[in-house]
Amino acid sequence: MKINFLQSQSELPANNAGMQCLSSGAVEEHCYSSVLRNVYDEIYLLDFERNESRVLYRGSDVFMPPTEESSLSSLFAEAAEGLVHPDDTEAMMRFWDPLARHELEAQGQPFATLDIRRKSRNQGYRWVRVTAFPIHQPGMDHGVYLVCVQDVDDLKRASSIILENDLLQRQKLDNLRYKAVVDHTRTLVFEWRDNELSYISPRIAELLAGDYDGRIPFDVWREDNVLYSGDSTAFDTCLSRLALGIRSGEMTVRLRRRDGQFIWCKVTYTYLSDDTPGDRYIGTLNDVDAVTRTEQALRLRAELDPLTGAYNTQTFFEKVEAVLRDNPTEPYAVLRFDVAGFKAINEAFGLEEGNRLLRAIARLIRQRLNLEHEAFARLTADVFAVCIAGGEDRIQHFIHSLSTRLEHYSDTFRVKLFFGVCPVENRRTPAHVLCDWAYLAQKTIKGSDLTNYAFYDDALRERLHGESYITDQMYSALEQKQFRLYLQPKVEMSSGRIVGAESLVRWQHPQDGLILPGRFVPLFERNGFIVRMDEYIWDLTCQNLRMWLDKGYKAMPVSVNVSRLHFNDGTLIDKLVQLTDKYRLPRHLLELELTESAFFDNEKALIQCMYELQSRGFIFSMDDFGTGYSSLSSLRDLPFNIVKLDRTFISDGTDNERGQIVARNTIALAKDLKMRIVAEGVETLDHARFLMSCGCNCAQGFYYSQPLDEATFEVLSFIQEKAFWVDSLLDKDAREKGLPLSDENTFCDF
Repeated sequence: MKINFLQSQSELPANNAGMQCLSSGAVEEHCYSSVLRNVYDEIYLLDFERNESRVLYRGSDVFMPPTEESSLSSLFAEAAEGLVHPDDTEAMMRFWDPLARHELEAQGQPFATLDIRRKSRNQGYRWVRVTAFPIHQPGMDHGVYLVCVQDVDDLKRASSIILENDLLQRQKLDNLRYKAVVDHTRTLVFEWRDNELSYISPRIAELLAGDYDGRIPFDVWREDNVLYSGDSTAFDTCLSRLALGIRSGEMTVRLRRRDGQFIWCKVTYTYLSDDTPGDRYIGTLNDVDAVTRTEQALRLRAELDPLTGAYNTQTFFEKVEAVLRDNPTEPYAVLRFDVAGFKAINEAFGLEEGNRLLRAIARLIRQRLNLEHEAFARLTADVFAVCIAGGEDRIQHFIHSLSTRLEHYSDTFRVKLFFGVCPVENRRTPAHVLCDWAYLAQKTIKGSDLTNYAFYDDALRERLHGESYITDQMYSALEQKQFRLYLQPKVEMSSGRIVGAESLVRWQHPQDGLILPGRFVPLFERNGFIVRMDEYIWDLTCQNLRMWLDKGYKAMPVSVNVSRLHFNDGTLIDKLVQLTDKYRLPRHLLELELTESAFFDNEKALIQCMYELQSRGFIFSMDDFGTGYSSLSSLRDLPFNIVKLDRTFISDGTDNERGQIVARNTIALAKDLKMRIVAEGVETLDHARFLMSCGCNCAQGFYYSQPLDEATFEVLSFIQEKAFWVDSLLDKDAREKGLPLSDENTFCDF
C-alpha cells in the first residue's frame, strides 16, 4: 500500500520551504509531485536546526519503514540500529556530518548522493541511492534538506554482472596473450600457491635433470643436485628474498640438463594477486646459455690483456680498490716492475720471443699469488703491476722468487726486473696513485747493479714533496723574475785575466732565500720547464753583452747552457738568430754549451742544426767532457769548437799517473783538432799547474772565483780590470812556456 503525502497543497504547511522551493512559483505543484513519485520510493524533509524530520512520500512496501513523525536524531539512531546495513552505517554518518553539510552548502552544489544498503521487509538488504537537496527560502534563517530515496538494487546487480563479464573477457584475452608470449619466447612457466605446485610446463622436466612430480622446481634444483655448486650464493639470495615476502625477483644460474651438461638459465618469480585465499606465484625459466657465455667472453676481453691473460690497467685499478675494501685489516702493497732492456730483446730476437717472455712472466706471477685476495695486471708493453698481501718479508720473497726464476729463462739473453714498491698506508688512496708512487720508487734504482727494488718511503716522499713545492712555484717565479743571472769568470791562468764567463742561474726565493741550481735544474730537465728558463737566461745574458758594448767595454764571450730539449723545437735556430739580432750582438759572443748526451735521441738532426748555427756565426762548446758517455770519438765526430774538461777529469789527472796520461793526451788531441780548451772545477794550485803543464791555459773554478752577480762581475772585469793573483809557481811555469803574463797583453783566443 502506497502512502501519498503529496496529494494536494493543503497537506503541506503553508510555509513549508521544501514545497515552496520545488514549485518555484512557475509550474503547478502537482506536476513536481508526480515526477517525484515516479522517480523516488521515499521522500523526507530534514531540518537539522530544529531536529525535525517528516516523511513526505513513501511509495513502496519493500523497505522496513522508520517510526513516523520521529525527531531527526531518533531517525538516524533507528537507521543505524537496524534500517541500514552495518557496513554502511559509518558512511551514512559521514554523509550527514555537519562539516560535510557545510561544505555542500558553501560550494553551492545542487545535491549530493550516497549509495547504501537498506533493510527490506524480508530481512534482507537492497541497494538504495540517497539524494539530498539543500533548500534555502527567503525569510528563513536556516536551510533544510529534501531527501529522496531510490531503490537501485537491480541496477547495481546489472552493473556488477556487466563488470564480471568484462573481467572474464579480459582474463580470457590475457590468457590468450600470455599463451602467445610463452609460445613465441620459449619461456617455460610454473605456478604455485602456498608451497603447493599448481602448474608446471612439461618442457621443464624434458630439459632439466631432476624429479618434478608435484614438487616446486626450486626444491628440485637444490635437492636433486641440478644447481651448479658455484651458483649457490645467487640461488640462496634470491630465495631468501622470496621468503621475506619480496614479491618479485630473478637470478641467472647454471642448471644441469638431462644430458649432464650445465646451461645458464634466467629464472624469475612474480606474485599474482587474486581474490582467492593463499599466496599465488608464477615462475619463469629461460635458456640464456648462449647469450650469457657471449657476454662473459666480451667482458673478459674488455677486462683482460689478450696476450698474457692478466688484468688490463683499468680493471686492475678497480680490483685493487675492491680487494683493499674487502680486506680492511690485511697489509697490502702495490708493486710496479718491468724488464730491463726489453726493447733490445724485441729487436734482437723478434716480437714473438718478446711476447713469449711476457706470457712466461704472467704465468710465474699467477703461480705466486692468491688470486682470490690479490691481483696483477700488464699495464703496458713490459710493465706489470701486482697488488700483494702481506708485509715486507712476503714482498721480498715474491721479488726474489720471480727474479731468480727469470734469471734462468734464456741462455741467449739476460732477464732482469726492476721493482718499485708502494705499501698501502691509506686505503682511500686511489689505485692509480699507488702505482704512480711505486713507479717513482722504481726510477730511483732503475739500471742499478746493487739492487733491483726500492720502496716508496718517507725519504722519497719528502723529496717528491720538495719537487712538488718547486713545481707549484716555478711559473710564478719566472713571471716575477726570481731567477737571477750569475756569471762565473773564465780566467787565463798565466796572467790571471778574466777572458770570458759562463752564465749560471740562481733562484732568489722571497721566503727560502737563494736556491742553488742543483735543487731545481734536474727537475726542470725532467718536466721540460728548463726550456723556458734557459731562454730567459739567454735573454739576460744578451742584455748584459749589449750593455757592456754600449758602455765601451771590450766585451768577452759568455757561454749559455742549451738543453737537449731545445733541439725538439724546430724554431731553435730562428730564436737564437732573432735574439742576437734583437740586441745587435756579434754571434760569437753568445757561446752555446751542450753535453754529449744530448746527441743520444737524434744525433744526425742535432749535428745538422749545429752546422746551420755555426754558419750563422755561433760557436759551440762541449760541456762536461770526461764524464759518463764522453769518448775520444766524440771529439772526432761532433762539430764542437771548444772542449770543457769536467772537474773529475782534472782531479783524476792530479791524483794518479794514468789520469795524467789521459788528460795530457786528450788536451793535445783537442789542440791538434784546432779546438780550444777550458777546464772546469779548478780549485787548487795543483789543478792549475797540471793544466798549464798539459797545454791548457783557461780555467774556471773556485780557485779563482765563485759565480758572481751581474753588477759584481762588471766591476771586476771592466771597471777594475781585475787580474787574479798569480802564484809564483804559476808565474814561473808561464815564463818557461812563454805564456802571457800579468804585465803583458791578455791571451786573445777568448
